[in-house]
Amino acid sequence: MKGPRIRLPSLRRALIRLHSDLLKIHWAILPHHAQYPQRLSQFERLVLVLEDRRFFDHVGIDWRRLIREAFKAMTFRKHGGASTIDMQLVRTATGYRNRNIYRKSYEILLSYMIQFRYSKLEILRSYLSIAYFGTGIKGCEEASMEMFGKRSSELEVHEAAQVAAMLVFPKPRTPSAEWEKKHLRRSNYIEFVYWKCENRFNKIEGRIFS
Repeated sequence: MKGPRIRLPSLRRALIRLHSDLLKIHWAILPHHAQYPQRLSQFERLVLVLEDRRFFDHVGIDWRRLIREAFKAMTFRKHGGASTIDMQLVRTATGYRNRNIYRKSYEILLSYMIQFRYSKLEILRSYLSIAYFGTGIKGCEEASMEMFGKRSSELEVHEAAQVAAMLVFPKPRTPSAEWEKKHLRRSNYIEFVYWKCENRFNKIEGRIFS
């Protein structure tokens, strides 16, 4: 008895999908093309501490982190996500969120391809402009105004940590005491780690933006 046949996408359909998704990413990045200071804000630094500390050292895929988390998963140990900020931009811009190996492989491909057209700052800032921070809150500027009534570039470190923590614990329409507790714990952790990494970010800025 023959098993079910696996249908693979045709080359033409795959290329159309690839072009369409690259266009979606382009339109997400375009508003942020060469508009910003060539320095990281405190908020951007804190997001990198939270999401992708090797962001400026990889080409869209942090293979070291990916292999480490895959090994933890295979050995049934507690593991986190291995998605880079580049991969999260791809996922958010395309809306392609299926949890399977094909989706992850395709996400890796797109994350690698965009390195040849856009700068790391454009990728980082574009992701932050469309990321989900809570109910009715899209992008870091809306999140910053919601929490503190100021732009993300104007946030103090402890304020930036609270906004960054919303990437992990998005703000619900009616925040509960449990959400407040989790959110505060995560923001305190981000701020603590940030001060330990501050010199590293100073060196990165000296290397990347000099």
